[in-house]
Amino acid sequence: MKSLVVFYSRRGENYAVGTINEGNAEHIAHVIAAKTGADIYEVVPEREYSPSYMTCINEAQQELRAQARPAFKNHIASLDDYDTIYLCYPNWWGTYPRVMATFLESYNFDGKVVKPMCTHEGSGMGSSERELASTLHGATIKAGLAIKGTNAHTSDAQIERWIKE
Repeated sequence: MKSLVVFYSRRGENYAVGTINEGNAEHIAHVIAAKTGADIYEVVPEREYSPSYMTCINEAQQELRAQARPAFKNHIASLDDYDTIYLCYPNWWGTYPRVMATFLESYNFDGKVVKPMCTHEGSGMGSSERELASTLHGATIKAGLAIKGTNAHTSDAQIERWIKE
């Protein structure tokens, strides 16, 4: 069986690191794929979040409060060919972005090993591991990896240790 890295990451104005052309979670997703040989898949929202940091965090907070499920563009047929799924996402208001929730609820994770990883600026994994466990019935959720966004581009050794765990 194979592994798949699924990620959502936002480009644009970013907390503490300025404007970025490659999102922090995106960078880490590519590192994981390179180190594991996994396939990689980007969740692309139908409506992009604002490139302005302050506007984006307000959008994210509104979505979380409303328990929104924003649509995404690029569906994949199934996860049947994969036994391990790496999930990479930013921690927005204590959990993963609602567009990731839409993705997760769109596929069957039964029997899959799920390894979550998030970027953050002080919140760690937040409640995302608990939320994954309550959403992905039948999946085995492994301990997550939380990397500060400001350290995303210098975290290869930490990522490699986590992959091997």
